[in-house]
Amino acid sequence: MRSKSLIVLVAVVAVLGAFIYFFERHQPTSEERRERADRVFPDLDIDDVTTVELRNSHGEVRLVDDDGTWRLTDPVAYPADGAAVLGLLEAVAGLDADRVLPAADVDPAAYGLDDPDLELVLTDSGDRRYRLEVGGATPLSAKRAVRRGDESEIVLCAGDFVSRLDRPVDDWRSRAVVAVAESDLAALDIVAGSDHIRAERDDDRWWLTDPLTDLADRDQIRNLISELNGLQVSEFLPADADPAELGLDAPEFRVRLETADGGEPVTLELAAPADAAAATVVCRRNGDDLFRVPATIRGRLGKAPVLWRSATVWPISTWDVTAASFSDAGGDEIAVEKVDGTWRMADGSTADDAEVRRRLSRLAELEADDHDLARPPTEVLGRAIVTVGGDATPEEVGFTFYAPIEDGGHAAVEVSRRDDIMGIDAAVAEAIVGDVHSLRATAGDGTPSD
Repeated sequence: MRSKSLIVLVAVVAVLGAFIYFFERHQPTSEERRERADRVFPDLDIDDVTTVELRNSHGEVRLVDDDGTWRLTDPVAYPADGAAVLGLLEAVAGLDADRVLPAADVDPAAYGLDDPDLELVLTDSGDRRYRLEVGGATPLSAKRAVRRGDESEIVLCAGDFVSRLDRPVDDWRSRAVVAVAESDLAALDIVAGSDHIRAERDDDRWWLTDPLTDLADRDQIRNLISELNGLQVSEFLPADADPAELGLDAPEFRVRLETADGGEPVTLELAAPADAAAATVVCRRNGDDLFRVPATIRGRLGKAPVLWRSATVWPISTWDVTAASFSDAGGDEIAVEKVDGTWRMADGSTADDAEVRRRLSRLAELEADDHDLARPPTEVLGRAIVTVGGDATPEEVGFTFYAPIEDGGHAAVEVSRRDDIMGIDAAVAEAIVGDVHSLRATAGDGTPSD
């Protein structure tokens, strides 16, 4: 019997614990209940609101929560300004009933509630409706008279919440033009007159596929994505405006952002400015939305195709290099590997840690002065091979350096992961692959250290 009683007791405790975890923990505390008791809508939870219907001095607005993102559905279909919607909900949820006047004691017309200036209806996920009629300001005070749902009594409350409700339609629209993370993109296209630039993302690298095939300048692409994400609508234009009159029959720029999940791409068309000094230009998004944006975006989109090509010979982080080898013109080779954060020779002896790091830094900072060179007929100055990444996804990249064709000229470098022979500073090439024996640590007398 004791065992059965214990089992029953454990089961009761488990059920009670589950109830507290899944239900009670989401309920307001006693203090929160006391705070809410004086609210106009004590039971309103803004996290549950799914629809906002508003009539104000500018017309009627309807906003809907679309899977966590607010959208305007009336009078226009458009992404909503989430901060503006949240501000409205917080203002209404925090509205205190300072005084309640019984219907028998007041005339609604005296408080502007025979024909309310504002009317708001909130609907939550449980189909509960919170209706609020807002009258005029009360004489000699900043109070507002409101009426809840079908109640006949009148409530007086602070009137500063009205500014959150009485906004024109454009104030409910999101002014963000693009909202996309680099990691969400698979490709981007820019068409500027006869120029076409296309870059495609492969893991954490961008590759140009037009007007040439090569490593793209990731900083340029990141800066473009950042500028597009920071771009704000300066002015909304009528949906029925004539695109030809706006200059969109022959846009100055066309931008297409393709997402990695295969969803609908984002397209932007930007008209040429009316004059060189114009502060804004017309933009059409996804073939539909019309607005003006700051003309400064033209500077980024108008960069010559060659500037989208990576000038960095190969992007590596010295912190991610786990092994490397360096060979000089004579064929001597020194291999090193990182052990517990310290560089050692491949045979286990001590390496000159500072020298290894200097050479790796030179590789990481190596910039191309010329592109698309023919492989020079000169001797090989040396080679460097680096292994980047851990055991799961190591990447090996080789660099072959060629001597200058003429005294004082550029050296050349060929990278195993890039179909391009580039011109570089000959002194930098020598600093990377020259005198490889200096990579070995030495004792105070200059002899190799163990």
